[in-house]
Order: sequence, then C-alpha cells, then structure tokens
Amino acid sequence: MRGTSAWKSYLPRSRRQWFLIALLGTLTTVVITLLLPLGANTSQRATDVPTSPPPASQTAAGPGPAAGVNPAPADVAVSPGEPQTLDFKAYAEDTARALYTWDTRTSSYTQVYSHVRSWWIVLPDGSNPLTVYTQEFEGTGINSAAFAQLSAYGAHRTATIVQASCDKALVQFRDHPAPWVGLHVCTMTVSVTDRSTADPHKTAYHIPVSVMVNCPPAATAPAHRCALAGFYTSASRIVY
Repeated sequence: MRGTSAWKSYLPRSRRQWFLIALLGTLTTVVITLLLPLGANTSQRATDVPTSPPPASQTAAGPGPAAGVNPAPADVAVSPGEPQTLDFKAYAEDTARALYTWDTRTSSYTQVYSHVRSWWIVLPDGSNPLTVYTQEFEGTGINSAAFAQLSAYGAHRTATIVQASCDKALVQFRDHPAPWVGLHVCTMTVSVTDRSTADPHKTAYHIPVSVMVNCPPAATAPAHRCALAGFYTSASRIVY
C-alpha cells in the first residue's frame, strides 16, 4: 500500500512538471516566431546603413569649373610697382616701361631682373614658364654680365611709350584670337634712352615689345585685377 500510495502521489507531480515543460516550450516557440521578422528587419537595416562614410569620390559635390577649364590661381598680393588695374592696355604699357627702365647706380641686376618677374603669374597649363621670362628679359639687351660692366659707368635707362595697339588692332590677333576671353595682347613701340655718368651724350632709339595680359573674366586670372602672362622682345615673336 505504501508503494502504491507513493506511486500515486508521484504521478500527479510528474504530470504537472510535463505540463509546465510543454507550456514553456509553447511559449518559447511563440516568442521565437514573433521575433524572427523583427530580427530580419533589423539585419536588413544594419546592412543598409554604412558603417563608415563613403569615399570622397562617391559623395555629392557642389558645382565646380567646367571640364577643360583651369581653376583661377590664388589672388596673390600685388608686387612692388605692379599696376593694380583692370585696364589691360594700361597694365601692358606699365610693363613695357618697367622692362626698359633701370639704373645701375641704385639697383643690382638681381633687383632689376626680379622686378617684373614678380608680376608674372604662371598659368595652370604651364604655357608661360619662367624660362620664357628669362629669355625674353635678356632680349631687352641686358644680362648679369652686361649689367656689371655698365655699372662701372653709372649707366641708366629710361623708356616711354610712343604707340600701342591691342587685340583686334593687331593682324596676328585677328587671324589667331586669344584662346579665352580676358587674355589680351598689346604691341607697343617704346622709346628707349640710354645714359651714363661717364658720357654726357645719350643714345635714344625705338624698339617694339609685345605684352600679354590676363584679366577677368578669364578663369585663370586673379579675381579683381589683371596680371602679367608674358611678353616678347625677340623680333621673331613680336605680335604685329
């Protein structure tokens, strides 16, 4: 009897345990079923959101210069003696005078050479390198050796503009216009006078020079003024 009673008392407890286990299993299934769609959506969102910013090449950019147009150079400070103007003809005339004006009594060759060079802005396409400046500057008839010899005589030179023609007034410009709006060419006749303290006589003569000036709205020009893009003193390169 005791064994039968013990078995009977155990059986209900066993059934209650199995019932609880079954109920727990059912609840677990329901919870898993409910959470599966949420987990899928969370996984999908995690895939859609980048974990790091995209490369700069893939980000949207604001409007920039048109294809094939070089950006404007930095608007560097105006150099000593450089004209600050939007009048390309006035800028060209001042350049021509500066090229043929110097005084060995007050300036070294380095100062004379670098004076106009500091106005020269090299274009982004490299079409006006400073090697051209050196070549054309020495075409004015002066270099370091000549300047040293002339210094012994107190030589000095002055220049005035006799005549100037610009852009379409030049036949070569009409036949071959400037490649962009804002690039101008002026050819001037310059009256040059050479003097020295050792000789009371002076020597005067006329010489042509062509000056290229880059002004707004050119994309390669400073924003609010013109700049020197080049000049020709070699006879074969003068623009007529």
